[in-house]
Amino acid sequence: MQDISVLRDFLAVVAVSLAVVYAVGKLRVPTVVGFLVSGVLLGPKALGLVRDIGSVEAMAEIGVVLLLFTIGLKFPLSEVVRLRGLVFGAGGLQMALTATATAVAAVIAGASLPSGVYYGFLLAMSSTAIVLKLLEVRGEVDAPHGRLMMSVLIMQDLAVVPLMLLVPVLAAAGTATWMGPLSGLARSLAVVALILAAARLLLPRLIEMVVRTRSPEVFTLAIVAVALGTAYFAGKAGLSLGIGAFLAGIVISETHYAHHVTAQVMPLRDVLSSLFFISIGMMVSPAIFVSSPATVLGGAALVIVGKTLLMALVGLFFRVGLRNAVMAGWGLGQVGEFSFVLAQAGARHGLLDEHSYQLFLSVSVLTMAVTPLLLQLAPAVAARVQKVSSGVGASLPTFSKLRPRRPAHALHKKLQEAEDLHNHVVLVGYGVNGRNVARVLKRKGIPYVVLELNPSTVRRIQAQGEKVIYGDACRRELLSLAGVAKARALVVSIADPVATRCIVAVARAMNPGLRIIVRTRFVVEVDQLHRQGADDIVPEEFETSLALLGLVMQAYGMSEEEIEAEKATIRREGYALLRPEAEYQQEPSLEDDRTPREPNA
Repeated sequence: MQDISVLRDFLAVVAVSLAVVYAVGKLRVPTVVGFLVSGVLLGPKALGLVRDIGSVEAMAEIGVVLLLFTIGLKFPLSEVVRLRGLVFGAGGLQMALTATATAVAAVIAGASLPSGVYYGFLLAMSSTAIVLKLLEVRGEVDAPHGRLMMSVLIMQDLAVVPLMLLVPVLAAAGTATWMGPLSGLARSLAVVALILAAARLLLPRLIEMVVRTRSPEVFTLAIVAVALGTAYFAGKAGLSLGIGAFLAGIVISETHYAHHVTAQVMPLRDVLSSLFFISIGMMVSPAIFVSSPATVLGGAALVIVGKTLLMALVGLFFRVGLRNAVMAGWGLGQVGEFSFVLAQAGARHGLLDEHSYQLFLSVSVLTMAVTPLLLQLAPAVAARVQKVSSGVGASLPTFSKLRPRRPAHALHKKLQEAEDLHNHVVLVGYGVNGRNVARVLKRKGIPYVVLELNPSTVRRIQAQGEKVIYGDACRRELLSLAGVAKARALVVSIADPVATRCIVAVARAMNPGLRIIVRTRFVVEVDQLHRQGADDIVPEEFETSLALLGLVMQAYGMSEEEIEAEKATIRREGYALLRPEAEYQQEPSLEDDRTPREPNA
């Protein structure tokens, strides 16, 4: 008779996981948390529905390999070099501050220095899977705080490899055998260099050969073989399996086929990596939540508050503005999925005892579970912090922030120019959209002033003689400096929906007659922006659909007049439907006198 116990265990895992992930999805909790909770329920310390945990862990190990492989695919070396300022600067500083603060606290609490440093490694990581998905859903990946968070996450993911190599060194520190692990680290680094060199030489040629077969099945099998093969050779050399796959992913990311490789591997990776999180959950003892609730809750609160404050300091140091720094801090306050990989390695080498391991898992799951709520509350908290800081005399960002050596008379002249502006346009953001608007305004002789948060952009356009102010346009003081109260129009073209709503509300309160024109990415944001006080809103999602329609009509030989007439009709009907109900029913004229509208809180 066939032994179907493994199939029975796998069906139990799938059934419970589907139910739990569906339930937590209704609560808008990340699926990673659902997999962890599923593991807790399935494990021997709860319902005990899975008898052979070893088979699940074996599949989970393959999931970790593919997870690290796809992480490597996301980070081509050229892109990392291009973003090196934030990636290595902000990311490195965040990890250093978090690891140091954790190590100091652990040593004060009685842990050894190597253990304290190891605890710092664990808490320095944040969850790429959770944060990236939440930022994508909220449309904030390209926002200043989103770019900062993603840069820090890239650095954390890149740091997984060296941190895993350091675990055995920390485990042997303070003993007579520490030279062995140290020499092992040197050998490991040599093996890493050898794998990178061999992969760079062989993998692109191998992929080219496979592509010529024009067989999707062969291509997928070849990619899986590459990921598992490099993991196998890394394991044989004494490294972690995931390190080899990570290195292979980095090499392939430099080829033309990186996106296609990612698309082919992603479904298999998602299934198997979910087993990794489930296997982690199986190790959690629910009893710890009952026996030590104060310790678990207090530990989670301490981790979130500590990481939030440290990340906010990093953001301020890199001058992204107080609001963006606070939002980035709240977004990265959780423990990351790669911390579980480090925790397993530390447990094997004796850096974590059973009780500490259980406490770490419990605290980590809790910090992950509250991350969606923290990101939802982040804008309001950041606005409150900014208001309080202004109330206690926080310094106002001006031209002098970027040019501290500018002579006093030159600075005074710049400020005087901004103050003398009237009947002008205020441009928030100097990306592609902002530059195009500025170019036309300059050609037509219409005065304008630019508000920009990117220091390098400010320096560049200052050198071109533009009127520009550095700082966060959400601040009333900054909008006042730009002369919003005397301006005719405000154009907001930034890719930050949270900041856009804030700017519109503050500007409307300052100047009820101001014409506010806003660019936004998604149609769903239009209604709320109208309520905040925006007059004209251009949703890129809507305009892109019109551009596609125009190209289709052009392909069928329709004239430009017909195409523009259809676009005009759709715009008229579409934008009417996108306005708040009361507004498009009454159809007030933009030239009508306005009454002040209170901004939404």
